[in-house]
Amino acid sequence: MTIVFFYDNFIFVIYLDNAATTFLDKNASEVYSKYACKYFFNPSAIYKQSASIKRELYDAKEVIANAIGTSFNNNIIFTGSATEANNLAILGSYRKIFGKMLFSSGEHPSIYNTAMELKNRGADVVFVNLTPSGEIDYNDLESKLSGDVSFISIMMVSNETGAINDLHKIAELKNKYCPNAIFHSDLVQGFGKFKINVDYFGLDMATISGHKVFGPKGIGALYVENKNLLSPIIFGGGQEYNLRSGTENVPAIMALATSVKNFGNLKENELHVKECKNAFLSEIACTKTNNDYINKTALSCKINSNASPYVLSLSFMGVNGETLVHMLEEKDVLISRGSACSSKKAGNRVLENMGLTSDEVLGSVRISFSKYTTIQEAKEAGRILNECYTTLKEKLK
Repeated sequence: MTIVFFYDNFIFVIYLDNAATTFLDKNASEVYSKYACKYFFNPSAIYKQSASIKRELYDAKEVIANAIGTSFNNNIIFTGSATEANNLAILGSYRKIFGKMLFSSGEHPSIYNTAMELKNRGADVVFVNLTPSGEIDYNDLESKLSGDVSFISIMMVSNETGAINDLHKIAELKNKYCPNAIFHSDLVQGFGKFKINVDYFGLDMATISGHKVFGPKGIGALYVENKNLLSPIIFGGGQEYNLRSGTENVPAIMALATSVKNFGNLKENELHVKECKNAFLSEIACTKTNNDYINKTALSCKINSNASPYVLSLSFMGVNGETLVHMLEEKDVLISRGSACSSKKAGNRVLENMGLTSDEVLGSVRISFSKYTTIQEAKEAGRILNECYTTLKEKLK
């Protein structure tokens, strides 16, 4: 089972909230410590030690570029988080002469709320609907594409449901109706899990995060095909090509590059996670997943077959999902209601846009696996979740 440390003690838990965050990989942790304590120099200083660090930062950018399927050409900008990278992509691209800006209704709060802020400032912001399976509605997207669209942002993998959007297909539609529009994607839940090629996807900008791939918190990055498309939203010393000022977080950057090098075989990881999800589902009775019932003998997930196996959204009818989360917490199984960035808000706009009822939204929980999740953990978590649900339903009779 996963070891979680609390100060000088530790407890064992089954951790199935990997879409919220992951632990720091041992190798990445050692690299972080190395650059925090021994090679701590400011890369902007002029002495040779700092110049050496500067070169290593460029090496780290090359690692990131290769991981997203492109060659490094001064096109990786390090930020303090994926949230900041998303804000930089949107706010840094926005011009007063902009036309329409299209966003999917399923975006992470760091994109959705930024879009709403621009809308409140008078920008022409339009949201594209989702299908019942959580993917973007391609027909709705096509109906909203036109020559006056200047910016499009649609995530690769939903952090709420695991639904996967076909970025290449979206790029083809974009090129048909508005070839000059900027195309950005939040790759956070796909990075380190699936093969990514930003060139094939037709992306102008793309966001990744460190702490979702066993790297440290406090580090994200924005891929920018053409830096002339961006203006800074943070001003200062001119670091990161004068697009993101502030002393670079060298320990976090180098630790992120290390975690990327440790991705392993993505296809093998995916197959393992599918086994974990199937093992989890095989233990669950009386559940409902995106309008498909799962019974005790189910051996595979019946929700959108195109969905990521890493993220699973379930609705337990007749109960409050938050109560279930806390019941499992008491039994050392950690899951969530959904995005940690939205956990304090009532409802769930993504599930609601998919057409789920208020009862389905109320009873929803999110389970998210990782390459380190074991099949035994998945089965045990499913058994405990089913037990808690049965107990709760009996109490509510």
